[in-house]
Amino acid sequence: MSTYTTGSLVPIRGWQRTYSGKVHDLYRPVPGGAMAGMDTYLIVASDRIAAFDHVVPTFIPDKGEILTRIARWWFDRTGDIAESHYLPGGVPRDIAARGILVRALRMLPYEVLVRGYLTAGAVRSLETLGTLDAMPYDGAIELGAKLELPWVGIAEKRRPGCPDIPIPWDEFMRRVGESTAERVRVLALNLYRHAHAIALARGLVLADAKLEFGTDMDAGSSRLILADEAFTPDTAHYWLSTDYRAVKSGEALPTPEALRPFDKDAAQVWLMSAQSGWNAEQGTQPPALPAAVVADIRERYLRVCEMLTGERWPGH
Repeated sequence: MSTYTTGSLVPIRGWQRTYSGKVHDLYRPVPGGAMAGMDTYLIVASDRIAAFDHVVPTFIPDKGEILTRIARWWFDRTGDIAESHYLPGGVPRDIAARGILVRALRMLPYEVLVRGYLTAGAVRSLETLGTLDAMPYDGAIELGAKLELPWVGIAEKRRPGCPDIPIPWDEFMRRVGESTAERVRVLALNLYRHAHAIALARGLVLADAKLEFGTDMDAGSSRLILADEAFTPDTAHYWLSTDYRAVKSGEALPTPEALRPFDKDAAQVWLMSAQSGWNAEQGTQPPALPAAVVADIRERYLRVCEMLTGERWPGH
């Protein structure tokens, strides 16, 4: 059995690991292998889960396979909006359910966050910092508040283990140029609006999403290509449409208990509770998640997967 089910690394014939992130591991073809000489990577999703820039010492069963299924599904449905790095097929059989083959890109060292609504994290940022993604915000500060127009924020990606740093939009424009910044903004908005409409038709509210872009390895290429994941519960926030309508109609209060997060915020909710005994600001490692919380997170990820794809998870 692949030990990716417990979040640990396994050798993959024909591939050499080059990087391990909080959740994903990256591989390049080995010399002499079937894929040698190709500008491709293999991205493998483990069952690890991260919260508050820490890897939680607990694994969520099937999480890597769920993320991979959702990412593939979204790549197939956003191709008309943006070309992606996703290459169908080519994944070794023993990790076929949790791996995707992608082409090499020159990555923009930034994370693009498109917000359509205020999530719990956005509310915390506004209440503690007074800004949203390093920019002024003068709208309503309430969980679930729908923004008049989707909001695009930028965070500078830093070395592994360090949190990304939000930067103002004018600083982003200064670094990449006004033309590139505008193309990033327009493409991110188009992707979010397209995905939001698809999710809503399936009973989900896509509150926000983190996106990453790159360009072809050719030195003269400037075409933006969607990279990393696409609208998975690790990189986007989902609510049930029924929960959202109950909150907006006044039937329920705008709390995380009523507007339940169907994403990795489910782990953050418990870690912030008194029951966990952990304080993210102290810089210590988070505690292990209780079995009931693990089961609940798995169930929420599966719910998103099944609602989006329309396919039942085996044995669920």
